[in-house]
Amino acid sequence: MSQVADSNNRKHTRVAVHVTAEIYMEAGAVLKGTTRNMIFGGAFVNIDLDESTAPQIGDKCELHLKLGSSEAPLTVPVKCKLARTNADGLGIEFLSTTIEGYWHFKNLMVYNSPESDRLLQELETHPGLSIKKENQT
Repeated sequence: MSQVADSNNRKHTRVAVHVTAEIYMEAGAVLKGTTRNMIFGGAFVNIDLDESTAPQIGDKCELHLKLGSSEAPLTVPVKCKLARTNADGLGIEFLSTTIEGYWHFKNLMVYNSPESDRLLQELETHPGLSIKKENQT
């Protein structure tokens, strides 16, 4: 289900994690897809985009990662902005999450990485995702 991809001079190791994702765009659109890979600073989400309604780079959004069973998933909310688009989907830069969201996300990454010790060491140097209180924007 997962593997570490080439780091390409990134601060964080990319981990192939396939999780159901919903992206709530600030303008109101909801995009649904599956993560292709994630790092502690962002994710790529496979989505079939309609050219006429494709979001723009820099657009703010909130990513909801759906963990666990599809009947009653645990939702991890992450405030984001759109970093890139291509024919396969969207590259999203993480901005912040809640403390609970951070712990679920960290566990997801560590448990799906064949090099979990390396991933944890990277967090010491480059924490990536920041934590916000539930009611902060």
